Amino acid sequence: MSSFVNKIHLMNEANQKLGIFDDMNVERNRNLIMVYVPPKVGSTSLVSSLRLFGNDKYTVLHIHNEIMLKVLYQIHDVSVLEIIEYNKHLGKNVFVVDIYRSPIEQKISAFFETIHTFHFNMTLEKLNTYPIEKIIKRFNCVFSHLANHDYYREKYELGEVEPFPVHDKYLLKEKNGVKYIKLRLKDSQDWWGILNGLFQIDMRVVKDYETESKPVRDLYQRFKENYRIPVNLLEEIKNNDALKFYYNEEERQEYIHSWERKRSHEYCRSYTAEEFALYNEVSVENQSFNETHRDHYIDMGCFCQACSVKRRKMAEKVKQGGKIEEKIIHEEAKIELVKEKVQQIKNQIPAMMAKAKRVKDIRNRNNPRSILGKSLTMF
Repeated sequence: MSSFVNKIHLMNEANQKLGIFDDMNVERNRNLIMVYVPPKVGSTSLVSSLRLFGNDKYTVLHIHNEIMLKVLYQIHDVSVLEIIEYNKHLGKNVFVVDIYRSPIEQKISAFFETIHTFHFNMTLEKLNTYPIEKIIKRFNCVFSHLANHDYYREKYELGEVEPFPVHDKYLLKEKNGVKYIKLRLKDSQDWWGILNGLFQIDMRVVKDYETESKPVRDLYQRFKENYRIPVNLLEEIKNNDALKFYYNEEERQEYIHSWERKRSHEYCRSYTAEEFALYNEVSVENQSFNETHRDHYIDMGCFCQACSVKRRKMAEKVKQGGKIEEKIIHEEAKIELVKEKVQQIKNQIPAMMAKAKRVKDIRNRNNPRSILGKSLTMF
């Protein structure tokens, strides 16, 4: 098998594993939204919102990197960009979305995402007994090496990108027929208007998978209450290139000022690149357990009848101002749909019995023997 044929085989296989189908008669198969972002930028909420309100029109995928392709989907020797370009080659309308999140908040969230499985390698129950000063010290040591990626300008290979249009609140650039979109988490309340215009779907944005709602929330809350950023780390943020690119000067000064109110006058040295590489290697080797999240979305994207029925109900609830406190999980949705159908049948039984009784009464009244009996009673 030639390398070209082998690559096409790998691409087809990748599409199948990701749930990207070829039947272009189905609208959702013609349109692909790839939320290709770094971790901890608010992307889970975006993905669930797009699936909840646009699952009939779009296939919506959420990818962080090639490691995620390997671990969750067993996809090897294929890059995320190759999947994007291949699906455009198949004739699909392809959109790629990235999100910018303010740097300190993203670093904190990224740290807490793997705090017990990677950084401390212990259960949350035990970690919750640790002095918060110890947690803060470790965070400061790895601070400079956390959440530093800007996919839009680094991964997408878009060449020179124009400054972020703060007034429009999104950046759009097209390359080879693929539309690349950059949003900011700080504008998430306006996403529904932006995305309604871009994707032509009547959607709302739902909150999903926030740190405050996870088992680590108590430790996370203690950290936020006690953390004071060392003066040298705040200086590092002041010179952050992405912050200067995605925030205008007024927004940047406002953001920095908000952290100056929570600044420590102490100096804390983060690990050097070499020290962090060693830290990373040792942490990986020492991991005794790992957590791979695949079902943390409100909407997993299944388009079977049961999930579609539940999706419509949840979407309508959101539009009416209701709060979503459940997920669309295939097996649970199937059970719920069966229970609903059984209940519908039960609810129909009294009416069916009453109708049957009316039919029986009419038949009895029209029965010749019944008519003869009534006639005889007249004499």
